[in-house]
Amino acid sequence: MNRPACGNLLWRKAAVLGSLWAASEIVLGSFLKNTHIPFAGLLLTGIGIAILIAGHRLWPERGLLWRAGLICAAMKAVSPSAVLLSPMVAIFAEGLLAEAAVRLLGANTAGYLLAGGLAMSWGLIHKIGKLYLFYGPDSLALYVKGLEKLRSWLGQPGGLWEPLLAVLAAYFLAGIAAALLGLRAAGGGELVPLRSGGWGLFPRGGGAASYYSASFLFLHLAVIAGLMVSGRLPLGAVLGLSLVYGFICARYYRRSAALLAKAGLWTGIAAVSLLAGWLLGDWGSGLRMAVRAFALTLGFAAVAQELLNPRVRRALERRVGPAFFETLEYAFATLPLVLGSLPAGRNMLLRPAASLRAIISRAPCLLERPRRRVFIITGGHGSGKSTLAAELAGLLRGAGQKPAGIVAEGYWEGGTRSGFDLLDLAAGAKTPLCRREPGGEIRAGEFRFFAAGLAAGRCALSPEKTAASAAVFVDELGFLELEGGGWAPQLETLLGENGPAVVLVVRDYLLEKVLARWRIRPEAVWKAGSVPAAVVFSRILPPAEIYSRGKHITE
Repeated sequence: MNRPACGNLLWRKAAVLGSLWAASEIVLGSFLKNTHIPFAGLLLTGIGIAILIAGHRLWPERGLLWRAGLICAAMKAVSPSAVLLSPMVAIFAEGLLAEAAVRLLGANTAGYLLAGGLAMSWGLIHKIGKLYLFYGPDSLALYVKGLEKLRSWLGQPGGLWEPLLAVLAAYFLAGIAAALLGLRAAGGGELVPLRSGGWGLFPRGGGAASYYSASFLFLHLAVIAGLMVSGRLPLGAVLGLSLVYGFICARYYRRSAALLAKAGLWTGIAAVSLLAGWLLGDWGSGLRMAVRAFALTLGFAAVAQELLNPRVRRALERRVGPAFFETLEYAFATLPLVLGSLPAGRNMLLRPAASLRAIISRAPCLLERPRRRVFIITGGHGSGKSTLAAELAGLLRGAGQKPAGIVAEGYWEGGTRSGFDLLDLAAGAKTPLCRREPGGEIRAGEFRFFAAGLAAGRCALSPEKTAASAAVFVDELGFLELEGGGWAPQLETLLGENGPAVVLVVRDYLLEKVLARWRIRPEAVWKAGSVPAAVVFSRILPPAEIYSRGKHITE
């Protein structure tokens, strides 16, 4: 079964550019945050524009830029940051504007410069739109009054819009500079091989709520819409509604609660509101702006968390098809290798063209499909290996994911385990697998295996049964597989292609032989009985589900 997005080369290229964009924000964003460099947001946007332009010079294909913006925005959605909708909208809009400019003027210097200017200019338009959205029509009156007072102090008459146009022009020129950087970075350079090493999992933090409600999502949207048009309501009604709604969001949503600790955010809102009350000569208007901004900030954080609802994702899949989410999974699978190969944040600032050239030169290598992520459960006889595998499969199923593969359940007679039954995790069917003598037709170690049980296992491990799963379990690998029988042919297929994670169950005294026999480089090896199932589950959770559960991508 082919995976749609990974088979679509344009979407895969967009996934590579989107993950490069997101990864640059991780490396450079962390550096900027720690060094407190001013205009950090503009610098990050400029780097993103340069990556888009250089990437389009490498792959000048129609639709690449907006797809890359969409992928990067979706990867931003799994950030532990409570404020998500605003940067997601901004990133996607930047990709759309860059795409529109290139389609208008062509994939040439003029088109790329216009793309950079428009994408960067969106930053200012976005900021103004956020102010108007959160503070309401009073924010426009605040701007007019403030500008009038400033001009009276300076003694310089003028119009109301010249300052905004001047700032917009500065943004546009900054975008042109970023586009020129991207063009320079795409100007040459050898392909740089990616560093060797395991894929690993990128750090993950935070966690989404375990409960979602589509009804609450619509309720949030209705309340937010009401707050946005609340200008004619009495101040008391707005004050009560905003405070009650904001604290409800903080009580029941982790993302909203996290915002309450951001003193800088609330200090800024309070300062703007006090300034508004003073300039407008109406302290009630300032208070209205403050409580409105308080409620909308926490409300949008709650909406962002509700959008992680797996049911919402499935509904979107039905409407837009699985290609987008398959592409997102590909981008997440690529991200750890990208992070390990990026220059340091300091180098990206001091030598931007050389750093970007190195980044873009690695892009073609990232189109190669990575091998599957492999995890191993090991332990001695009766240590609980199969029990742990079955618990993991149950946790996946409880999270709305589909496990596949096989688990061997003990068959007991007279208080003694005399064999194993095979459980097909996808179908839920159970088939006798082996018994101690007398038993099945094929002997391996102390057991004799049934031909019907082996056939059922091969079917459960077939590509048709495992392609759409979140993880494939193989319980267990033993002497029979080391000799080329049992599940050995199916394991060769599983390890030789991209797809869901593979969880192997192996006896401890056979582990080294299994690793050498199939040249496996596992991401993790767990000893049964020494680690809780929940910890193991957090590692094998597939990249696409990281999206739906709100896991980590940095701010």
